[in-house]
Amino acid sequence: MLSLSTQTGTFRFNAAALVKTGSRWLALALMLLAAQTASALVHREVSIKAPNTASARSLVTVSLTAITDGADEQVGFFQAEYSIDNGKTWVGICYDTNSGTSARREATFTVGPSASTALVRVRVGFRNKAGDVDFAGNPINWNETWDKWLKPPAKYARIVILAQ
Repeated sequence: MLSLSTQTGTFRFNAAALVKTGSRWLALALMLLAAQTASALVHREVSIKAPNTASARSLVTVSLTAITDGADEQVGFFQAEYSIDNGKTWVGICYDTNSGTSARREATFTVGPSASTALVRVRVGFRNKAGDVDFAGNPINWNETWDKWLKPPAKYARIVILAQ
């Protein structure tokens, strides 16, 4: 007997009975739906709190957060960087591993001259029994989305620098 719990109730079905009656495709579809719905119930969040603008050469503070409420899941990788030259160069804020169910960092840095742009980026890999996933619950593609800082698993914030 397999169960699928949703916000509106629980749906139970007997996969073996469905297979015996010739409903193999229905049984497979229901099992896939149950597995997908179970992973969708995990709440993962990655956020960057940063000002939208800042005065030239002023100090700014950014807050970075990653959380999960998945059973037996943790923040496996939490990496953040900032740039004061629109991404030409990057300075590390943190690279934490196996941080438990949440990871939080705060960083303060001096932004560049007026008319420039500061960027903050964070990428997170959540680790569970099935492996490492991004905040959308997809397996991490280490050679593509991870290496190239694409979304997901990365998020960005942009700070426009104004004249003083």
